[in-house]
Formats: sequence, C-alpha cells, structure tokens
Amino acid sequence: MKHFTLISMSLLSFLFGCGKRDDNPKQNLPWFPNTDNVAMVVDEIPLDTEYVVQTFLISKERQEIFVLAHNKINPNNTVEERWRTDYQLLCFSANGQLRKRKDLPKFEFNDPAHLWIEHKNLVLFLNDKVRLYDTERLELSEEIPYYAENSFPTKTNLEELLPKEQLELYLPAREKYLKTCPSVRVLNLPKGGGCVVLAQAVDKTRTIWSLIDSVDVDKFTRQYGMIEAPLNPGWKYNPETGLYKASDGALVLETTGEIPMGTQLDYPNYKSRSAMQYTLTIDTKTARFATTNRSRKPLYVQISQNDYLSASGKEAWIAYRGILYRLK
Repeated sequence: MKHFTLISMSLLSFLFGCGKRDDNPKQNLPWFPNTDNVAMVVDEIPLDTEYVVQTFLISKERQEIFVLAHNKINPNNTVEERWRTDYQLLCFSANGQLRKRKDLPKFEFNDPAHLWIEHKNLVLFLNDKVRLYDTERLELSEEIPYYAENSFPTKTNLEELLPKEQLELYLPAREKYLKTCPSVRVLNLPKGGGCVVLAQAVDKTRTIWSLIDSVDVDKFTRQYGMIEAPLNPGWKYNPETGLYKASDGALVLETTGEIPMGTQLDYPNYKSRSAMQYTLTIDTKTARFATTNRSRKPLYVQISQNDYLSASGKEAWIAYRGILYRLK
C-alpha cells in the first residue's frame, strides 16, 4: 500500500509539474514604464488628448526631439475613416519642454512613417509624398511627390485595373522619367522601411518612385548607387538570438532575454506570448524592466528612428504603446 501511495504521488508530480525542474528563466522584472531602480525617474511626455506617438527622432546635434503623433484610430469607424487621421509634428527640448508644434489635419494614415533630418530640414515620409519642414519653425519648405505602382498615374485611373495592368503602366513611365534625370539614387529608408528611388530633374525638382522587389532594388543600386538616412552607428542586432543593443555614448539600452509567457487566445487562434527583458544604463546607473505582447501589447519598446537614445547624454527617450517617456 505504501508503494502504491509513492507511485501515485510520483505520477501526480509528473502530471502537474510538482517537483519538476524548470529550465525556463523567470520573468520577475517590473513592467515598463516601471523599473527595478527606484532612483530612475520616468516622466511621461504629455500630448494632446486622443493623440498617440507613432515615431520620433533625436537630432544629431543633441538639441531637440521631433515627434510624429496622430489621433487614436477608432476600430469602430468605417474603413475609410480609419485611413484618415490628424497628424502633429512636435519638437521637445532635452528636458521635455514643448518648443514647436505643427498641426497636419486630415491626412491619410501611414504605417510605417519615416523621419530623418536632411541638412536643416525635417523629412517626413508618408505614402502620398515626402514633406520637408525647416527645423527652426516647422514650416513646410518642400514637397516631393511619391509615385507607386498602385497610385500612378492617378488612383482614380487605377481602381479598375489588375495589379499586372498597374505595373504595365507604372514601369515604362518610371523608366522614361528617370532617363531624363541627371541625378538618381536608391534611398534606403530607416528602420527597415525598404528602398525607393530618389530622382532630381534638370530643373532641380525631385520625385520619389517605388521599387517593386529585391531584384528591382539590386538592379537600381548597381546602376545608380545608394544613400541612407543618417543613423546612430551604435545600434547592433543579433539575428541568431533576436536580441539588440543600442549604444549612444555612455547610454546603453539592450534586450537581455525573451521569456516564454504561455499562450493566449487571440481570436480565432491561440498564440504564443513572451516577455522581453531590458537593461538601461544611464551615467553608470542601470535599471531593468520588461514588456510583454500579451493582450496585443507590443513586445518591444521604440527608440528614435535614427537609433539615438538621448538629447543631452543624461536622459533616455523611449516610446511604448503610443506614449513617449523621458528617463533620467
């Protein structure tokens, strides 16, 4: 009888995990925006009601933080309404004070959207065109048309065409135009945004043209060469581990581990969920925190589009779930 009891307890232990060694690391870090360092101050940067951060950029001169925000998308709206939004361009100082603001109402919603600085202009790349705003006043200084196979020559003319028929219109038009331009380059967009063709005509006007696939990219790069939006060279990604490290002077933000968090119903399927653990180092002090993709949260925090972490060297800027934070 004693042997039967021992065997039964062993079976229960096996079935329900009692006494079983767990090789998986535990997630015991605070969820961001909380950290495990009580000396770390995390300030939420206030935006207008119903606005969320889509992306942001830290100037290389470490003077300003440029933010692209938009109205929250209401899932109950019609499809047409969900593709329209009010954008804002905002400029903050290193201490989080709002310096400049530009309202951009009734825009087509773009995801992703790209920001970088060209000379003294803030470049905003959206699907319909590229807009340049001077960094002093955020006033529009140039608009560059963006042509793609599904919006050329006009969306109205293309609505009833098949994708193959759209390409048959687009490709000859692109080739004909580029042959007349003295300056043509492939532009590699930040944050893995893909590549496009930037062309400057004889009269100095510029246009941007989409590339169809990797074969198209290789062909045009060999023919014309490639330019890239300015980036912080301290960013590194390890494709084997899925971990990354962003270094900006003495500041370092790195992911240290992805922890399994079981499965969760994401209708109509069950999906695996994880927690991502981070270490942030500012001025030799460290703080650790975690994020999770449970309940459709994003697994990763956002850093600036040019991969800089700080505007003064003593604070870090991180966005998460549409909110911008300043950590010091």
